[in-house]
Amino acid sequence: MESELYEAALKGNVHSLLDLLRKDKLLLDRILTGNHTETPLHIAAMLGHLEFVEEVLARKPELAREQDSQRSTPLHLAAAKGYLKVVESLLGVSPEICFVRDKYKRNPLHVAAMKGHVDVLEILVRARPDAARSVVEHGQTILHLCVKHNRLETLKLLMDILGDEQFINSRDEYDDSILHLAAADRQTETIDFLINNGVNPDITNSRGFTAFSLLAQAESAGRASEIKLSVPQTLEKHDPSGRLGYASNTVTTFHPPVGEEDEKERKRKWQNSMHKTLMVVATLLATMSFQASISPPGGLWQDNVPGHENNTWHTVGYSNITLPGGPGQDDVPGNENNTWHTVGKSIMAYRYPYGYKLFLTCNTVSFVASLSIIILLISGLPLKQRRIITWIAMLIMWVAITFMAATYAISISTTYPISISGHQPEEEPLTFDGAITIGVLAWVVLMALLFLCHVVRLILKLVRKVQKWVRKASTERKPEDLMV
Repeated sequence: MESELYEAALKGNVHSLLDLLRKDKLLLDRILTGNHTETPLHIAAMLGHLEFVEEVLARKPELAREQDSQRSTPLHLAAAKGYLKVVESLLGVSPEICFVRDKYKRNPLHVAAMKGHVDVLEILVRARPDAARSVVEHGQTILHLCVKHNRLETLKLLMDILGDEQFINSRDEYDDSILHLAAADRQTETIDFLINNGVNPDITNSRGFTAFSLLAQAESAGRASEIKLSVPQTLEKHDPSGRLGYASNTVTTFHPPVGEEDEKERKRKWQNSMHKTLMVVATLLATMSFQASISPPGGLWQDNVPGHENNTWHTVGYSNITLPGGPGQDDVPGNENNTWHTVGKSIMAYRYPYGYKLFLTCNTVSFVASLSIIILLISGLPLKQRRIITWIAMLIMWVAITFMAATYAISISTTYPISISGHQPEEEPLTFDGAITIGVLAWVVLMALLFLCHVVRLILKLVRKVQKWVRKASTERKPEDLMV
């Protein structure tokens, strides 16, 4: 029998409804207590079957407050479809339904405003004006919904009934006023209406934009000219300083164009990612440099003895090259050149004093450069908001990596194995000097290519900025020519 009731609601067949109720007087009660996604009243209200709605309400008015799977009441559905008489019947049963919200936090007034049903909205607002002041998702008011869905007539109605200064200047969770939304969507008629009816044009949103700055930085020159010609007197009246370029030749450059906000967000994410990368690499380089300073190539002297009691002929600082008798700690059995060494000192400093100084210099530069990057990024100063600081940190990182590479080359050169005669083993197909030369050349070529790429990028960026400035200057002259 319930299926027959839903069929009657679908067709709006009042005769079938009455017949079913004669057979089962508790039929509507079962619908009310049952687990249904929607009631027959929802269906009838949505389809505008006024007589069916009135018959159901006369017998079971509680159904008017029931919510479907979307938490919508029959009043939500009737308001969305604009069925004025059905809305009046539902309000006659319980005006408090105006405060019931669906799953999007919208009450029937919000739905009527979004759909642009002015007559329905007026009845609802006059029945419960406080319901029009409740906010929906993202902190938006019913006025925000009107602008968002470009419903100027419903906006005018609400401004006329509820047009107090605080309400019309309400801001959402992004601090956008209704004028911000109108400016972002280029609704010239709405903009003209709002700024002539008490909306504050100087409100800034969370990104620092005023509604006028959004207009001033239109996505294209042609669209900006269209807006200027649509509402010139109003904008000049509220912008005497000429910030928008309507009263002077100066266009503000404090905010990025609306069309470039995605690009700005992409650059911000790149900058944050680069800061994290620089911090990780700088920490690794600092650790490597510190470790190299306390464990230099060739190792450290292990005792204070200058002699060579059991080790006859050996060479200091080379990897695993000794004669029978074990590893040695000096060059000749008499210790003629390196006399009294002390424990913990670098063997490389004795064997290759010039090479050790060069090694220590390169390693120190890499260490200090890495620490400088770390200090710069954790200083707590607002330096990371500047892209120039990021580029400086990247340049310092280049220096740190280059000197770390030099440190590696010097370390290898002092520990490279040689034969007793002082020459490289004959089986080596490539000389040590040749390998070092190839490595250095490859590094120089790589650095040159990277430097060249950055120079080209900088030139292209400057060219684009000059072209943009030229286009902007020519665009500013066009409205003046039209007004002459």
